[in-house]
Amino acid sequence: MVNNMAWDVNNPKGRIASISSTILWSMFIVFLIIKGDWTIFPILLFVLFTLLLVLSIIRIIQEWKEGGVWLE
Repeated sequence: MVNNMAWDVNNPKGRIASISSTILWSMFIVFLIIKGDWTIFPILLFVLFTLLLVLSIIRIIQEWKEGGVWLE
């Protein structure tokens, strides 16, 4: 069991999911850049991963401002 006071949020699992998704989308973007294939499918994947990364960052900011309450 996770001590909520140690994480300083009401929903530590939500915080972990937000940070994990941000790292995952960033890794996928880096993999696409390293591969360097810029046909239509990789470009669409790049746009998708970028949008998902932006949503994850917005979620982290919103969690941080509201202390994780909105994810309960």
